Amino acid sequence: MPSLAALLDLTDEEARGQWGRILQRVHRPRQEPYNSVEVVLCCALFRAVDPHRFGGRNIHLIPEEVALLADLFMRSTRSINIKMLNLDGSRPNGAASDVPFYDAMAADHRHFTALYECVVRAARQMGIGPSRLPDFVERDTAGYAVMLGQDRLPQGPLAEAVEVAAAQLRARQLAADDAQTFRVAEQKIRLGQHRFARNVLENYGHQCAFCEFAPRSLPRQKLLIASHIKPWRDSNDVERLDAANGIASCPMHDAAFDVGLITVNGGLRVHRAGSLQHSLTADVGVKHNFGSTLRSTLRLPRRAAPDRTYLAWHHEHIYVDAI
Repeated sequence: MPSLAALLDLTDEEARGQWGRILQRVHRPRQEPYNSVEVVLCCALFRAVDPHRFGGRNIHLIPEEVALLADLFMRSTRSINIKMLNLDGSRPNGAASDVPFYDAMAADHRHFTALYECVVRAARQMGIGPSRLPDFVERDTAGYAVMLGQDRLPQGPLAEAVEVAAAQLRARQLAADDAQTFRVAEQKIRLGQHRFARNVLENYGHQCAFCEFAPRSLPRQKLLIASHIKPWRDSNDVERLDAANGIASCPMHDAAFDVGLITVNGGLRVHRAGSLQHSLTADVGVKHNFGSTLRSTLRLPRRAAPDRTYLAWHHEHIYVDAI
């Protein structure tokens, strides 16, 4: 297994050499140790896949990204999933460098982006195209790794959730010290929010469900938001990651939904609060954004429709009127 230094200092030449050896692999009963290229990609895969959701009886449901890496590495999907769990400290039998590397990448997104781009660039130079190795990391125009939806995490509840996750890690004694334990725990929560935002935006086709605003030519500019129906601070761990608890919206309609000026009923009809309805006649700007621009029914998502339980919670606790 590569040392932490070997992982952190991976060069283009080393990456090409490791890809060459990967491409020469054949299926064997006993798998080879993971090399640096594989560890970097398993770390990157966290941005698309939650490994805690898979294993045992449902490993066959694991997303396509994992299956593609498994085929490329000549490994099983179960092996890839286990390696990911080793990285975030969820299992006690990982390599000594797994958790420290995961922690280092969480702490330094520029370094993570550089390593990821080194690995993907080397793969392309070795003839491995996007169909075999898709690009599953969001990056902004500066070339640094982006984690979607991080501004949606409330600091007080986030700190409480990190404390709980850190206590679980500490009980297994998988991190080197308390500082590393807290960093790894916080990264786990932030990655969950990133996956939630990614899934919700994809579910709605990167288009506002309230007005159909679709800034697809301006990605990652915060012009489209993945908003929780039942807020993150009030949700449990499962609800926080559930795409059916999310709606894609533009900042204007996201803000109105968050403060309860609009809501959505179980039939996906959009309701305006009385105060908002009255202001349509008094304010031209309000009329423009919340008059005919606002859909009468929520735009249907591709897969996970808003769950009625979350919508009912929004009616009761957020919406300023009754419906």
